[in-house]
Amino acid sequence: MARIHEQSLISLDMELAWQSREARHRERYLSRRINLWRDIFPPRMREALLNRETGGIVRLEYGAGEAVPGYDPKLVHRVPRSQFARQEIRGRVISPLKGRHYPKGMLGSLPGVFPQNCLPGRIIDLDDATMTVDLNHPLARYNLSVQAKILDVADKVTETGGRLTCWMEEWADNGPGMQARHQSQPTQFGIPDGMRRKDETDDGRFYREPRMVGHLDSQASEFLKGLYADALPEQAKVLDLMSSMQSHMPDNPALHVTGLGMNAAEMSANPRLAEQLVHDLNADPVLPFADGSFDAVVCSLSIEYLVRPQEVLNECARVLRPGGKLLVGFSNRWFPDKAMSMWMDLHEFERMGLVLDYFLGTQAFQDLQTVSIRNWWRPEDDPHINTTSTSDPVYVVMGTKS
Repeated sequence: MARIHEQSLISLDMELAWQSREARHRERYLSRRINLWRDIFPPRMREALLNRETGGIVRLEYGAGEAVPGYDPKLVHRVPRSQFARQEIRGRVISPLKGRHYPKGMLGSLPGVFPQNCLPGRIIDLDDATMTVDLNHPLARYNLSVQAKILDVADKVTETGGRLTCWMEEWADNGPGMQARHQSQPTQFGIPDGMRRKDETDDGRFYREPRMVGHLDSQASEFLKGLYADALPEQAKVLDLMSSMQSHMPDNPALHVTGLGMNAAEMSANPRLAEQLVHDLNADPVLPFADGSFDAVVCSLSIEYLVRPQEVLNECARVLRPGGKLLVGFSNRWFPDKAMSMWMDLHEFERMGLVLDYFLGTQAFQDLQTVSIRNWWRPEDDPHINTTSTSDPVYVVMGTKS
């Protein structure tokens, strides 16, 4: 079995773990073709990887500011609100909101920031005339645990120049940390008409015809199934909320799964459902089940369609037994005509923050967690392989009923 040396090319399954005041967070990222001789690593990682074999695991702990730039109060600026570079996306004007992240280039004339800078900066305070902008790294204040599983080791044949990668930037510079609140203060996700959709016609009409299509590639679906398998009890009564032809349930016949969705034909094609019920949550967010009916509620690839998501998650808490699990999984694919406009305006990691806010809004859950899985290979037989070679990202927010 090949060992890692200075001239190796390697692939790593990276996992970054950290803890905010509200939740635990895990970020997995497939790191491809790492060049041990050329690339830049967090402190001690190169040395920890050398002489390891395929399948080996390296674990490292970093204090705040050790692996990413530490918090610097000089990177917090009070500027005129008028400096915000308003942009229009899909016919909607993007306005500043307290707690939200925006590309630094949108936050005005700031020291060292060019208009083209797309790395995230955060508005941490806002009034009618001014805004306080924090340009620190989203993970600047957090201790980080890094785990690297070695997936592949190959000898480098030539060294002819090319890209130099700073791997900590690759793993953490545009996403992780953005799902956490600023100093436990709720983020102002709400925008005017934020719950409106492009198509406001009756949802029952939109979903009347079955759509027998999956919403994730098979690799992403396996990741989602694995996360659910780790969280769900061995024998559980599960509500598959906003169910369709595919539930992403683990291959566990002891699970009793009830589907609640918009189309009976789609649910009838789902082999994991023991029973099904057609119900429109946008017309009536009240779940037609008694208190404490389920051991788990799972909502996959659908949270962005809810126009009253807080009411629905309150209902999920009601129908769960104490100790029951709520899991909300999503990606970056949806029916654009029926997704709420606010959802489409958010960074993918801020969407985890929005869903986490829904959990917190119920005041019914503990042990809150978020998980992201990104940058895996798209299966070669996937119909979208000619468009992108990268698998659909997977995001999950979960909690346990108190």
